[in-house]
Amino acid sequence: MRFKLELSVHKTNNILPINYQYEVSSWIYKVLQQGNFDFAKWLHNEGCQWQNKKFKLLTFSQIFIQPQWKREGDRIHILSGKASLQISFYLQEAVQNFLIGIFQEQQFSIGDSKTRAEFQITKVEPLPIPRFENEAELSCLSPIVLSKYIDNKKHPEYLSPEHEEYSEYFFNNLIHKYLIAHTASSDSFTDFKRETERKSPLKLEPLSTSKSRLVKIKAGKKDETKIKGYIQKFKIVAPSELIEFGYHAGFGEKNAIGFGYTEVLN
Repeated sequence: MRFKLELSVHKTNNILPINYQYEVSSWIYKVLQQGNFDFAKWLHNEGCQWQNKKFKLLTFSQIFIQPQWKREGDRIHILSGKASLQISFYLQEAVQNFLIGIFQEQQFSIGDSKTRAEFQITKVEPLPIPRFENEAELSCLSPIVLSKYIDNKKHPEYLSPEHEEYSEYFFNNLIHKYLIAHTASSDSFTDFKRETERKSPLKLEPLSTSKSRLVKIKAGKKDETKIKGYIQKFKIVAPSELIEFGYHAGFGEKNAIGFGYTEVLN
């Protein structure tokens, strides 16, 4: 399920740090905790686990500013009074009204020691769910992150869509998350992938040039980390249930801090 939050922006507290994804993620968990502590605690601490990885099965878009804004160094100066944010959960529709209710009329601020932007939610709108088939054309509304660890290197290599192993890592990540979400085990990964490829090819086709985005998480703090993702338009060929799962839960890694959010073209 997906929601669009329509936001009004404070007239003077309206300068947003360009690296705001972690702060938005923290705010989402805070709202969920206010609505249902046990649910938020499970989502934050457990989610769906496989080996040492946790999958939260939620993602969100960038903050869309309408219609005017200005880049000022590492800041975004919001010149208009309106903005919006989209949030996606891979959850049963039965909790839709609960989620709409807890986000209604919330006030929140995103920022750091230098500047903050204050927002008021004016409307929560559930978004229609597309009908998925075995291929779809998608556009990234936040970067897709895929990484590969290399022996003796402290930091991972972030893969671009042009990397020869990108497609393999993309679908491995998607299938792992799908299996964990549905069976709480990924022991059947090899058999599931083989059977999936027998029924339908797993393919990615670029529809635009990819653009890299380097995002700082906890910017300016001792535990700051840098994550590189890529934005592009692309075509995916896969079983419809996998495409729909990625659409709701996010494609690639680190979805819960705002990566891998896509929309359907046309």
